[in-house]
Amino acid sequence: MTKNIHQLIADLNAETPDQQEAAVKQLVALGASAIDYLIDAINDGDATTCINAIEALGQIGDARALGTLIIALQDSDHNVIIAAMNALRRIGDPLAVPSLINFLSADNVYLHFYATHALSQINHPQTIEALLNALHDPDPNVRHGSIVALGRLGDQRAIEPLMKCLTDIENKIRYSAAYALGDLTDKGDAHVIAALQLLLDDDDEHVRNAAQEAITKLT
Repeated sequence: MTKNIHQLIADLNAETPDQQEAAVKQLVALGASAIDYLIDAINDGDATTCINAIEALGQIGDARALGTLIIALQDSDHNVIIAAMNALRRIGDPLAVPSLINFLSADNVYLHFYATHALSQINHPQTIEALLNALHDPDPNVRHGSIVALGRLGDQRAIEPLMKCLTDIENKIRYSAAYALGDLTDKGDAHVIAALQLLLDDDDEHVRNAAQEAITKLT
């Protein structure tokens, strides 16, 4: 079996994507017995090997890979980072949340998007708490990503904090908070509807539209 795993690890950097995908599939099927080999591949392999090894670890979903995947977030290759974000999303361990939140301040729109997506899938009380704390971050990108993730997670503890974001100086914060509240709030909640109605006179057209859409959902 060991020789087979070594060959499959080598095939993570095979000539064609189909060969690489087949190697990933077989390594995933091996499950726990492949984890140490995949971790070594991430530490020692080139970018293609690393990305495919990360993909396999994410599909296996074993928390033993967590530390290696968090370290992979520091890679210089954005594709490696995004692969690690996706794997951490699949594993769903809240220990990854602080590292993912750091990417909400990234100027790179793809890193910001995938970090937000990962955070929105790790449904755990620690995730909610960390995202709520991030609403106070001075960087509007961090606040925006946190709001989007909170809206997708669907935890109603976020409603009151998000209502405070409706008066944020940044247009995109008011916009994303309005949308998130439309998704989170129970139909007919007069308190939230009244707060959203104040945005119907907002200076920004996108904010007004988001508020109107949220109000429509709730009435």
